[in-house]
Amino acid sequence: MKLENDYSYSFDVYYFIKLVWSWKFSIIAICVIAGILTYLFTGPSFIEPKYKADVIFYPTTNANLSTTILTEPGNQGYGLLEFGSDEDGEQLLQILKSDEMRNNVINNFKLATHYGFDTTKIVSMLGLRTMLSKNLEIKQTEFKAIQVTVFDKDPQLSADIANYIANYADLQKNAIQKVKAKEALSIVEKEYFKEQLFMDSINAQLMELRNLGIYDYFEQFSQLNEAYTLNSVRLDQEEALLKVYEENKKSLPDTLIIKTKARVQGYRAAVNSLKPTLDKIKKHGGSYINNINNLEFERRKYQSLKSRYESAKMEFESALPQKFIINAAEKPEIPAKPRRMLSAAIVALSTFFFALIIIALIDILPFIRKKLA
Repeated sequence: MKLENDYSYSFDVYYFIKLVWSWKFSIIAICVIAGILTYLFTGPSFIEPKYKADVIFYPTTNANLSTTILTEPGNQGYGLLEFGSDEDGEQLLQILKSDEMRNNVINNFKLATHYGFDTTKIVSMLGLRTMLSKNLEIKQTEFKAIQVTVFDKDPQLSADIANYIANYADLQKNAIQKVKAKEALSIVEKEYFKEQLFMDSINAQLMELRNLGIYDYFEQFSQLNEAYTLNSVRLDQEEALLKVYEENKKSLPDTLIIKTKARVQGYRAAVNSLKPTLDKIKKHGGSYINNINNLEFERRKYQSLKSRYESAKMEFESALPQKFIINAAEKPEIPAKPRRMLSAAIVALSTFFFALIIIALIDILPFIRKKLA
């Protein structure tokens, strides 16, 4: 910057460099002092240092446990070892950013006392959540992993809180899913035991029929009917022969008539013994067939319900991890805040540019005065 005449002023780089160079010792002294003061006043005596702990993990898929395990290999849609999708990550983020999560952290680590609140009075949970939020960052990285960052004056506590929050994702998501799984189990369990009782009633009716001597309707009826028909036909034949023998008994030996009468009595006894059983089978055959058909139908239904019951029970009683830990939080060794050297460098650099502006203003001030005069 150079004064050309009383009313014009132009920018000259070389002149400005010479001007700055003439102030070099003052500029250096001011920048050094500003940097040193910044370094000193960002020390632990003035600003409490905070340590940073990070935990990084990937969400797992929302795979159905029972379906994945019980389904034939190659048929399941998702594997238990697959990383989760964007939607899975967003679900975990919503859980981790909830007020319930912050309340759990506050209560578990007694942060009211740790943050210096007077616990003898009513402590505002809103204030505690706000303070925790200032020291907590939960985000999804560019690689779709979830990163939890915790700042705290206690290095071990920062790591513990970060790991606790990551584990909370497991506990809370499993707890949410178990509410639904419990309801599903209750419904399926009711139907399963109801079907079991119904099948027991059918088996009880079949047992009553077996006690009556009906074991296999079709086989028994076929054999008994065949035997009854055969004995009836032979009885008719022998009775016809006996009638003929009786009419001609004078010319026939007595032994022939006696043997024929014996056969008639034998066939008649056989027919008389078969008829009650055959009548019983005819009487209860319809009931037996209905029960057998119902039992077969209900058995298939029972197997389906049993499979669903076992699946629902597995879903309710089992819990899978909802994350793949990539980097667990460890106790940090050096503070992350404040970054004293960086702060001192930034302040020194800012002071340098501010000094250039002041020097320029000092140099241009005479021209401004003349202009205003």
